[in-house]
Amino acid sequence: MTDWGAHHVDIAAWAFNLENTGPVSVEPVMAKHPVPFKNGMPTDPSQYNTATEFHVKATFANGALLHIRHDAKDLGFDNGLMLDGANGRIFVNRGKLAGEAVDGMATNPIKEETLRSLYKRKQPGDHMKNFFECVVDRTQPISDVHSHHRAMTVCHLANIAIRLDRPLQWNPETEQIVGDPDAAQWQSREQRKGYEVIV
Repeated sequence: MTDWGAHHVDIAAWAFNLENTGPVSVEPVMAKHPVPFKNGMPTDPSQYNTATEFHVKATFANGALLHIRHDAKDLGFDNGLMLDGANGRIFVNRGKLAGEAVDGMATNPIKEETLRSLYKRKQPGDHMKNFFECVVDRTQPISDVHSHHRAMTVCHLANIAIRLDRPLQWNPETEQIVGDPDAAQWQSREQRKGYEVIV
């Protein structure tokens, strides 16, 4: 969920202009754990505390729906992201970009200025190179910490929802779980002495 999942969630947020916000609700549709859970923890402490199979639905304030699943073979595609819009579908992962809208770019390509704007006036490709360029010129990298914090938050909320097996309401402005103090406790943990975050 917070490994490959984050790579797909950040692309979904970018595609739908949601990279600077978060969902308003996160609902577990299905989750399988290696052992039964109680209060968000495995009943056998020798087992993993993450789901081996899952399907979570995140709903955004503008009505966008994000389905995060461990597998989508039943929908006809492999590990990646399916964008389903009014003008067709686009499938994207680290090595593939396909769909009717992509095929249409052969005759109606994206304007160079649009691409330059999307990539913050940087060359897409090598993340490490982009990072070092931005250290030098003091600009934001293509994949910046702020939007990725938001993408990772979606994944963490999904994990909390499936561990507790209940929907969560989220305030993307205050970045807090709403109306569920027990779930809100999962947003942080006690920090080790000497490593506290001071605000």
